[in-house]
Amino acid sequence: MKNLICSSLVAVATIASVAVASGMPFPVAENNKVFLQEKDSPYVLEQSVVVGATDTLVIEPGVTVLMGEFAKLMIQGSVKIAGTNDKPVVFSGADSVANWNGFHIMSSAQPFEIKNLTVENAFRNTIFRSSGTLENVNFFNNYYGLWVDESPNVTLARCTFAHNRYALSVRAGRVVSNGTSISENVYGLYLETEGKLDGDTDLIRNNQESDIRSEAADLKTSKKRVRRNVWHNIEARF
Repeated sequence: MKNLICSSLVAVATIASVAVASGMPFPVAENNKVFLQEKDSPYVLEQSVVVGATDTLVIEPGVTVLMGEFAKLMIQGSVKIAGTNDKPVVFSGADSVANWNGFHIMSSAQPFEIKNLTVENAFRNTIFRSSGTLENVNFFNNYYGLWVDESPNVTLARCTFAHNRYALSVRAGRVVSNGTSISENVYGLYLETEGKLDGDTDLIRNNQESDIRSEAADLKTSKKRVRRNVWHNIEARF
């Protein structure tokens, strides 16, 4: 019986090690380039990583990155994610139950380029003090689909937000929407007092609680503002 238990434990450990080994560790920068190739996909990011200000993140079509619980992908340098319709890039949680932190773009070096990317099961994806274009990017089943802050020019071209709690929030800055669908979320678009959205809003519809809300309108009706430390307390565990 003892030998049977030991054999079972060895088998479980072997299966677990195979599962971990099936994913390539997220690469480090070489010659100021972090390069993810389809032939090595899927990649596993177990903990948070920073792409430095002098580095460039380049991801080929067809790459999947599986994120560990609370893992954060912070990008301070340039980013070019070049998925295609047939071979999109996917960021998803390694565990279907637990959330990962999200991607955070904080780069003013040059405009980011993100095409044909699917982002799933993140707590919050952020663009901060950066400009660029997201084209055919799908935000599914995140707590905050995308949070834009102090970013002067972010373009959403034919993106999709669905099954998020808060689909798109613009705290400060300008977002241009071109054929972007925000539907079947709990909350659609939220604009804080310094946030602005230009372009079409026809596809912001069929959200559970509200399609479009603004902080200015909320202040008029409630006379109250959500304090920043409340958000900080929520985010502290991530």
